[in-house]
Amino acid sequence: MPKLSTRINQILRPLFAFRYGAITLKAINILVSLLPPYLISMLADDLNTTGGENALHLIAITVGVLVVYFFLDWTQDFFWYKMLYTGAGMVRSYLFSNVLHKDYRFFMEHSVGDIENKVIHDAEYYAKAKLSMMPMLCLNILHIVIILAFLTSMHMEKTFVVVGLCGLFYLIYARINKLLRKTSKHEREGFSELLNTANETLMGINTIQLYNAESYFDKHFEHAVEKYEGFLIRLRKWQALAYSATDSIMSIIPVIAVLIGIGLATTGYITMGGIVAFFLFLPRLSYPIKSLADFNISLQTARAVEGRLEELLDTSHDDNNYSNLEEVKKIQSLEFVDISYSYDGNDEHEVLTDVCFDISEGDALAIIGPSGTGKTTFLRLLKRQLVPTLGKVLVNGKDREGFNPESYLERVAVLSQEVFAFDASIRENIRFGKDIPSERIDALAKFCALGDINLDDNAKNLSGGERQRMGLARALACDYDILVLDEPTSDLDLATEAQIVENLKTLLKQKGKILIVVTHSDYVLKNLCNKVLPLSKIYPHSHIPH
Repeated sequence: MPKLSTRINQILRPLFAFRYGAITLKAINILVSLLPPYLISMLADDLNTTGGENALHLIAITVGVLVVYFFLDWTQDFFWYKMLYTGAGMVRSYLFSNVLHKDYRFFMEHSVGDIENKVIHDAEYYAKAKLSMMPMLCLNILHIVIILAFLTSMHMEKTFVVVGLCGLFYLIYARINKLLRKTSKHEREGFSELLNTANETLMGINTIQLYNAESYFDKHFEHAVEKYEGFLIRLRKWQALAYSATDSIMSIIPVIAVLIGIGLATTGYITMGGIVAFFLFLPRLSYPIKSLADFNISLQTARAVEGRLEELLDTSHDDNNYSNLEEVKKIQSLEFVDISYSYDGNDEHEVLTDVCFDISEGDALAIIGPSGTGKTTFLRLLKRQLVPTLGKVLVNGKDREGFNPESYLERVAVLSQEVFAFDASIRENIRFGKDIPSERIDALAKFCALGDINLDDNAKNLSGGERQRMGLARALACDYDILVLDEPTSDLDLATEAQIVENLKTLLKQKGKILIVVTHSDYVLKNLCNKVLPLSKIYPHSHIPH
């Protein structure tokens, strides 16, 4: 598969032409920014030698250059950051799209906070690094070369002294940067943990308040904050040392250069303008030299971030060629043949063992059993979120592995036990991104006993039972052959449950669908389902991811 770097280059390609323009503006800006010190040195020589014959002319040019520099600096800065933030948005969107297509096991193995940190923060850093690191390297070298060219034109030997001092500074600063690498990585990981702790706590706020456990989770979050602060403080300590060393060394360089210049001036070997030029130019060396010293740590950090972001790439389409697989046009029958599954690959920890059943059009299969018997794992196998350790799944009498998985999933509609409601109207939550006419949405709402609710209200305000019925309407809106319902009536009163069951029975009879229901309801079991698959063996929860 293409590496992350190659993929991101493809994503950012539209910005590369824009980047050339931003680099050109920045290069011109660097050149213009160095003209005022040069003009001021000329003014000093003019005042010292001719008494200021050309002083007004030089002052006018200097003021004009400063005005041009102001507008040029403003413009290039705007274009530069516009490019960086646009690129960051493009990479975030691309990686988030990849995350949504990741295999389900990925979400079992990674915390939400870590995924968010990678998509929001790491992606921004990486995108900016891809767009700016090499241009900034070249621009900073150009900046230094121009300054040294100006200084060399005034006094070559003195410039050699400056170059030697700058080289010494670079070696010291690069050494400090090595200490920053490890702490910057720990800081990123600590931030991910902090973000995950906050997410978990806020998502469980209802339960936390019901159990009056606010103080406990307050302390839990405080501990995560303290841990992150420890990483952050260590990082800032080395950063502060780097910046202090930079300021100190860069303050010494012009003093040494001026002292040397004064000594040379007494011999007539350098002019007053040359001394002024060195005094004005040398502080300007600090920014590009610091940027060059930072380049190494930025490169190492970008590589570390790249490793973290590689995990987000969706590789399913790279590793599988679906074009040669048969398309599922319609599911007429489904069969599990001796299906077993273990999350850790250990036969002793199998969550499901030798599961067998077969269903066809018009059948309603009930999956029953106490908690911990593998019902959730069964549904994940059914939905292809997991692959059986042993056994086969047959679709229309053929091995499911011979079918295009996307075409199979398009024929399966699912109502999860926890119905996801996003911040939009009930109507949009039922439609769920599909092109479904409003008339059909209204009919589905009535079918699912939502007829007395305003579908334009926000779905986040629905009760548990109303969310469940909305989720059923969403599932029924799909073009499906198999309808999978996970505890579809657990939050419903008896009258509403009876109405929903009767509607589903009519649907099965008239449309010839296949229904699979995970349920603890005796009413659903007796009045809806004609087949039962009992799962009775209870497995250790330590081996079953949730």
